[in-house]
Amino acid sequence: MQESWDWTMVHDTEKTIKDLAAWLWARDIGDYLSSEQFSLFCRQHHVADIWREYLDLSHDIPHLYGSAMIRNTFVLFLHHIFHSRPKEFPALVIHLLMDFSQGDIRDLPVGDLKKDLVLLGYPEQEIEQEFSH
Repeated sequence: MQESWDWTMVHDTEKTIKDLAAWLWARDIGDYLSSEQFSLFCRQHHVADIWREYLDLSHDIPHLYGSAMIRNTFVLFLHHIFHSRPKEFPALVIHLLMDFSQGDIRDLPVGDLKKDLVLLGYPEQEIEQEFSH
């Protein structure tokens, strides 16, 4: 992404990232997040340590278990990447979508995901470019 990313446009990032995660969760991304395919994705994109850290943290929360633990980990994971690697965030989310959907994102809520990325402060034109690759 170019330098035109605008921090001042960011509204409620926590809610927007939770919404983004919810859209994906509604498409059964949970099984994918527990798969070897996702582990490979994390290693390829240098985020495996981040995933493991938040997975361990979620394991330590007594009221979280099963899919609730994975969902919590996913939200924390997205937050971390958004804040630590903001310029890479849209591309990483798109690569995640492509890997999860095995290259066919037509059944995913792409329009809603694009809106969430715009709400997070990314220029609409750049989001469109990222999705067109």
